[in-house]
Amino acid sequence: MKRLLLLLAGLIGLAAGLLLYAYAGERPRMRLQRYRLRLPGGVGAGLRILHLSDQHFSGDDWVRRSRLRHIQRLLQGLKPDLILCTGDFLHNDAGLDAVESLLRLLPPAPLGCYAVLGNHDYVEYSWRDFLLNALRQVTGADSWTGWLRALARQAWEMAALLARIWRNDRLRFARVPNNLAELRALLELYGIILLQNEARPLPGESGLWLAGVDDPVEGSIDLEKTLAALPVGAPALFLTHNPDPALALPPGRVLLSLAGHTHGGQVVLPWLGAIHTQGTQLSRRQPAGLIQRPGHAPLIISRGMGESTPLRFRCPPEIVLIDLLPADPAS
Repeated sequence: MKRLLLLLAGLIGLAAGLLLYAYAGERPRMRLQRYRLRLPGGVGAGLRILHLSDQHFSGDDWVRRSRLRHIQRLLQGLKPDLILCTGDFLHNDAGLDAVESLLRLLPPAPLGCYAVLGNHDYVEYSWRDFLLNALRQVTGADSWTGWLRALARQAWEMAALLARIWRNDRLRFARVPNNLAELRALLELYGIILLQNEARPLPGESGLWLAGVDDPVEGSIDLEKTLAALPVGAPALFLTHNPDPALALPPGRVLLSLAGHTHGGQVVLPWLGAIHTQGTQLSRRQPAGLIQRPGHAPLIISRGMGESTPLRFRCPPEIVLIDLLPADPAS
């Protein structure tokens, strides 16, 4: 019995330690993830692209302050030619001041800074409101039978939500609108060009085009309109918050896609992989990173700089830097 109690205490201590690490160990840290890519024909050779995604800024706390310090340190000396942001600047409106702090930290980029919106730029999904509403449904019952029915109904809804998480379905619950107008004004103030179902050529002599779509969950995505604005055969980069539109692109329409949204799964377990890949078509084994499929353009999915729930395990936040290489002399 004593051994059993010691084992149980050890398991509880281990679980508590892992949970504490997931909450406070990786979240405030930030890594610089570098990619060196060679696009067909050496298009864009010599360009350096800074890819930022999923800041999920909310109210001021020690994680946010630590994260901004790491961002400032990592951005120093990068000297990008182009900055591309793939959405979810906000988690809720309390993060608008941190978005402005980030925009002030961005280094100069000769080819400009472009962005698309993410689902959280539109709304916050509030676990707090979801759980409080469930509690109100149960405690508001006026009889024992009503209480039991409400409890069973809420247990069923929670089980259904967990099943959607397990199936990697898209999640929409307890939606609280964010101040999108204020975010748009802030991006415009700092010269960030927002792409919503449109394509445009990059300035200068790069020869590249940019195409960007609205968020498919909370926005009004129009992939057909976006591709219609992109000249056939034009060398293009594609921006989307959710990777799904990038995975739906016809072969040959773009040279490289950038996305976020998955956060790399946030919690990545040995053998299983990511607990939830944020409703994309990606496997649990690779919910982020460089995705290369035969016959399709490469897709880079950032693990993001923030998170939707305050946990990260074996999946630290990141800033992405992409260097485009000259054509292979042997080809």
